[in-house]
Amino acid sequence: MMTSKGGPGRSEEHIRLIQSWRRLADQLGPLIGDSGFCALYGRACRLVGPEYKWLADTPPCKTRDSQITALDEMLASVAPDHAQAAHAALLQTFTELLASLIGHALARRLLDAAARDGEEKNAQEHK
Repeated sequence: MMTSKGGPGRSEEHIRLIQSWRRLADQLGPLIGDSGFCALYGRACRLVGPEYKWLADTPPCKTRDSQITALDEMLASVAPDHAQAAHAALLQTFTELLASLIGHALARRLLDAAARDGEEKNAQEHK
């Protein structure tokens, strides 16, 4: 399980964005492995790259953790509203690619499980 919560000096919003990717990677990793995650993530970056050119410069993915760390750095390098928009576009594209491979129902279940996991962790952190 990936545990890093983002680099130092990151806003709570930035950390929330990165944690959502880490939860998604943790949820999908046992099912599709690092190679599968990297393939989907890389393809999603290329598809949204024309709109967010800095995402098109994403380094080749070797592990889920290294890819999320690279995304953390890239999102931190742009304005927060631009980072939020890029995150939303990237996640939407990634989700569509995943659904095209495994079906919308299973993709939705996996994404919902990752979201629930995040909500439970947030609730535990605020107790």
